[in-house]
Amino acid sequence: MNIVYLVFGNNLDNYQQVYFSMYTALARKSTEDRIIVVAEDPSLFNSFQGNIEIIPINRDIITEWEGRYKFFWRVKIKALQLVAQKYPLDSILYLDGDTFFYQNMDALRDGMKNGQNYMHIKEGKLSDLSSKTEKLMWKQMKGKSYQQTKIDENSTMWNAGLIGISNKHFECLDLTLGINDEMCADGVTRRLIEQFAFSLGLNEYSALQPADHVVGHYWGNKKEWNTIIDHFLKECFMKNYSFDEIVARVKEMDLTQIPIRVKESSTQRKLKNFIDGFYKNRKPLYINK
Repeated sequence: MNIVYLVFGNNLDNYQQVYFSMYTALARKSTEDRIIVVAEDPSLFNSFQGNIEIIPINRDIITEWEGRYKFFWRVKIKALQLVAQKYPLDSILYLDGDTFFYQNMDALRDGMKNGQNYMHIKEGKLSDLSSKTEKLMWKQMKGKSYQQTKIDENSTMWNAGLIGISNKHFECLDLTLGINDEMCADGVTRRLIEQFAFSLGLNEYSALQPADHVVGHYWGNKKEWNTIIDHFLKECFMKNYSFDEIVARVKEMDLTQIPIRVKESSTQRKLKNFIDGFYKNRKPLYINK
């Protein structure tokens, strides 16, 4: 099985998230598993000392992968196609950076060997979901077909923080890409297109199953997790822990004690929006010497 990550751009928080998630994978994987990171800056992973495989990409490749509609998250689909082409006999377990393994991954590996596809968790039928984006998507796509896949009351959205694809079903990536591109061409609101395309494409080949019993996804509490990861990595490198010592430390951590989602109060949200707006609209400050 190939455990795959994708990271590009220059935000070090994103690289640190991938770092930590890979350490949790190294603490749980078997000898037959390979960890791969598709990265725009491979040099940031030198400390893994050959324990992972790095597939370098550059800005030109990223621009090409975004496609004719310049859709940012189309890059994820293309990266997984690249890995599938390189290793056609090995199933793929893709993870976003803001994830962590807290259980043995044997069940996922065995499931994919038997043709099972996974995504992190079922979010619900698109027709029933309540966010502004999801309501708009349902309004835009109800009754339409993309790559001959009809959007109806049973079309379900899954979370794409984890994507498990059996090597028996790599054709589903072509279907996912086609659905993604047709939705872009149709002018569907973009924020969740790639996630919904994966949900539809993978499910056509194998009824999707959740994987949240093995992997946590802290998209709803990134601030706290980023702080914890930042402090952990600083300690590791300042105390010059060996690679094996870092993995051993991760094995000892009870990651289930850290919330993966926190509810933001309306006051916090208003303050955050005010601060973001202030800095976005602030004029440069010039000091006379």
